[in-house]
Amino acid sequence: MRDSTKVPVLVLAGLVAALILIFGGMVLGANPTVYDSLKSVLPAGWTGASGTAGADFRLQEEVLKKLEDSYYEKVDPTILTTQAIDGMVAGLDDPYTVYFDPQEYAGFQQETKGSYSGVGMTVEMKDRLVTIVSTFKGSPADLAGVHSGDVILAVDGVSTDGQNLDEVVAKIKGAENSTVELTLYRPPFAGTTTTSAVPPGSSQTTSSSTTTTTEPLTTTADSSNLPPGGTTTTYNLTRKTIDIPVTQSELLTVGTKKVALISFYTFSEGSAKALRDEVRKAVESDKVDAVILDLRSNGGGLLNEAVDVASIFIPSGPIVSTEGLHSPRQVYDATGGAYTKVPLYVLTDPFTASASEIVSGALQDDKRATLVGETTFGKGLVQSIEPLSNGGALKVTTAVYLTPKGRDINKKGITPDVSAVDNPNTPNVDECVQAALGLIGGTKASN
Repeated sequence: MRDSTKVPVLVLAGLVAALILIFGGMVLGANPTVYDSLKSVLPAGWTGASGTAGADFRLQEEVLKKLEDSYYEKVDPTILTTQAIDGMVAGLDDPYTVYFDPQEYAGFQQETKGSYSGVGMTVEMKDRLVTIVSTFKGSPADLAGVHSGDVILAVDGVSTDGQNLDEVVAKIKGAENSTVELTLYRPPFAGTTTTSAVPPGSSQTTSSSTTTTTEPLTTTADSSNLPPGGTTTTYNLTRKTIDIPVTQSELLTVGTKKVALISFYTFSEGSAKALRDEVRKAVESDKVDAVILDLRSNGGGLLNEAVDVASIFIPSGPIVSTEGLHSPRQVYDATGGAYTKVPLYVLTDPFTASASEIVSGALQDDKRATLVGETTFGKGLVQSIEPLSNGGALKVTTAVYLTPKGRDINKKGITPDVSAVDNPNTPNVDECVQAALGLIGGTKASN
C-alpha cells in the first residue's frame, strides 16, 4: 500500500470536484422582496420555464405572495432567495451545477488560490455517500489516519443524510484552531491485484475490480447505501490552514533502471508548469529510464492545465474536445515541447477524476502511456463559473468532453491497461507502483 500520507488534490467545486446543492423545494416563508431579489441575482438573459426571455417567475411570485399573506411567521428573505435558487438548480439533477451564495463563493475563490482553513481532505459524492477522495500530507486528517474511501457519516454529531456535499463541506471547514468531530465509515477492502496483456491505448472493455457507478445522479447523502462489513470511527480534528501541494517526486530503481515516481495532486493555475519542471529534472538531470505519473486521488481542476499537462508527453494533435448545447464543439490541441522518448506509466484509481481523466484518456488514446491501476471516476463534464450581481456565482455544467478518439467517459470512467489495486492491509507495499515497476523491469506484476 502507498504511504497514507500521499498528498492528493483539490477536488472541491470548480477544481474538481463536485459540490451538490440541495433541492430547495418547499419554501417555508415569504417576503415581498424575495421576488425582486431573485430577479436581480439571476443573469439578465435567464429564460423562464415558459421559454420567454427574462426572469419569468409569475407562478413563483404568486406562491410567494400567498405565503406572504398567510404564513404564520416571518422568515429572512435572504434564506428564501437562496432556497429558491437552490431549488431551480437542483431540478437539473446535475451534481456539478450549483449555486454559491456570496460567502460560499468567497470560500471557493480562496480554495482555488491554494490555501484554506480546514482539516486537509477532499471529498466527492459517490453513490450518495460523502466519500473522502484524499488527504493532504501533514494535514490534521492525514495525521489522524483518515483514508481515501472513508465515508463521512456525521459532522459534529449531525448526520450527513439528507445533506448535499456543499453543506457537509461548509460544516467541516472553519476557523483555524477550532475543532470538528467527524464520524467516518471505512468499507472493507475487497480488491485483488491482477495484470492484463492489453496493449497501451487499446479499446479494452473488460472492467477492473472497481468501476464507477452508472446510477442516476442524486443531490443528497443517504447512508443506507453503505457497503456492509466496515468499521466506524470518530475523529476529533483541529482545523489548520491548509496549503494545497502540486507535486511530489522520488527516484526508484528496478534492476539497473532508474525511475522517477511523480505524484501530481492538483490541476490549479500554474500546476502544469510545476509538473513540467519535475519531468525536465527527471529526464535531463537525473537521466531516468522511465517516468511513473501518479494521478490517483487527483480529482481534477482547470481544463487548460489538463491540456498543458498532457502536452508534456504528447507532441501534437488533439488532447480533448468539448461540446454542449450552448458551447460549439472545440478541440484543444497539444501545445508543444513534449518529452516523447521517455517511457511513461500512469497510475489511476476510482478517484482519478475530471482533468485527470482528460490527461489519462489522451495518453491512452495516443498510446503514449500505459495506464496502471483501477477504473477512473467517470466525470466527463466541463463547468464554467458565472458570477452573479449579489456577489455569488453559478457553477454551470456547459459541455461534455471527449477523448481524442471520441470516447465519452462520463459515468463510465477509463479502464486501465493493467489492473492493480493498492491493498491497505500491506502498509509498506504499494501494489500499483510495484505493478508499474514490474512492467518497466520486464517482469509481470504479482498476482
